[in-house]
Amino acid sequence: MIKIFLLVLMTTVLVGCTPLAPKDCRKAHALDSCHYDRSGKVSDNDIYGEQASGIKKNLDAALTSPHAWDGKRCNVHMDLKIDGTLQNFIIKGGDKDYCHALAEAAKRAKFPAFTDQHVYDVMGSARWDLHGQP
Repeated sequence: MIKIFLLVLMTTVLVGCTPLAPKDCRKAHALDSCHYDRSGKVSDNDIYGEQASGIKKNLDAALTSPHAWDGKRCNVHMDLKIDGTLQNFIIKGGDKDYCHALAEAAKRAKFPAFTDQHVYDVMGSARWDLHGQP
């Protein structure tokens, strides 16, 4: 009887159990981190895309010459507070001049507040692949 109990216990530990997860959280095992099936792309037609679009539009609006950067790219890491206040803007790579212009624009930009906690959890501290406007 003890052997069967131990076998069942070991199987449960190795396979995992049905996870308890917040809304929209995807995970296979109870101890896994949450993964959301949202890309956060500006083109997404959901609340993640709306937030990303608002951030990108406000950043572009703060650029002194937004259309001068057509075809340029910059990878950055942004940390935002839930009220939209920028905490960090860290350049990770890309066109040097475009990245510098974005860093200066980020200081002036008024980013939209996050209206959903799940969106904030995913996008409040995230890497952004930014492209210049045509």
